[in-house]
Amino acid sequence: MEIRGARESELEQTVELSCIAFNPDGHERYWQYIKGDSSYRPSQTRVVVVNDKVVSTLRVWERRIRMGASLVTVGGIGGVCTHPHYRGAGYASALLRDTISYLQTIGCDLGVLFTIIPEVFYKQLGWTSFPIHGFSVACDSTVSSIGSSAWQVDDFNAETDLDTVARLYDTANAEQSGTLARPRAYWNMAPCRIRGILPTVVARRDGDIGGYLNYEMDEKRVEVREVGCDPNKPEVLDILVGHLLKVCGARRAERIDAKFSPQHPFSERLIAACDGLVTQTERAKMMLYAVDLSVLLRRLVVGWESQIADAGEMFPSLAVRLPALNSQQAVLRYNGDSTLQILPEAADAVDFGVDLSEADFWQLLFGEIGWEQISSEATVSAEISAFLTVLFPKRDVIYWCPDRY
Repeated sequence: MEIRGARESELEQTVELSCIAFNPDGHERYWQYIKGDSSYRPSQTRVVVVNDKVVSTLRVWERRIRMGASLVTVGGIGGVCTHPHYRGAGYASALLRDTISYLQTIGCDLGVLFTIIPEVFYKQLGWTSFPIHGFSVACDSTVSSIGSSAWQVDDFNAETDLDTVARLYDTANAEQSGTLARPRAYWNMAPCRIRGILPTVVARRDGDIGGYLNYEMDEKRVEVREVGCDPNKPEVLDILVGHLLKVCGARRAERIDAKFSPQHPFSERLIAACDGLVTQTERAKMMLYAVDLSVLLRRLVVGWESQIADAGEMFPSLAVRLPALNSQQAVLRYNGDSTLQILPEAADAVDFGVDLSEADFWQLLFGEIGWEQISSEATVSAEISAFLTVLFPKRDVIYWCPDRY
């Protein structure tokens, strides 16, 4: 058995293996994941080779994700599969373990994957579940318009609108925890187009695009995948909600499934307009792995220091031992002069004060939960608790549906 990056001559084998495992008609699609991705390198296709045959494979996608207010480098893992004749021999498990070493080699701070099989397989290998939630609400077809008519909703035109939409995405998501950084080239990549990254409609006024909406419809249901809006023009969200409900009425759709948080400003407007029962849904099972915890936390230091400065509070020197991830421990030291350090250990470090699971700690890092929600259980001093409140605020966390790498 040999585990390594694929050779050019082996890529056809990996595509065929994906077709066998996932979709017999997916040959062109899986080749587009390779040929149509300008960031692709053959070493990102990881393989297990037995007797000169590729028997197991996966793909690594290098991306950048916002964790709180900071950007970290992510290795997205997809297409994990083993040939049916070779399953049960531990090849996929060995490949995943080797891939963590590969992620460290190429400088990824965080491993991410989405699973369609039971999570227990990945949990046994150290991965932690981080569910992505959305919501569902019944349509109210009686609502035909909301907000000012100065904004007009038109079909998205990739030739004329994409540059503006890409800039709008950057502005709208600059501090949105959980979102991917999308370089301009990302929007043109074939895998992104295949996964439906382009908006359905945009809102215009005097030639200016103030927002966009990405949705799909079938006979009875509409799936809202993404929304973007100029932060200085929140009224555009009302226009997009009105458009969506008008389309739902015309198509006699019965439900709207949104693939993001019900706390998003668009969601709040939609829920208020529909005035119906809201059901929380789980969109996908995302799983996380800390490749190198100390390096990951150092990526967050600049954002944390900015939060301390913005808080305008004085804190004493302190050292806090953070919860472990993947059996890795780190200490957060504040020097009393607005600077932070991440250390492997410190003699004067105090424990975090709350017994958090790995899943809870990931939620705290992203902002799915804030320190204030768990501080009542903490055994740390009031000063340390106030300090951690500044570092770990509650945030809206969104991983947009088209961004499956």
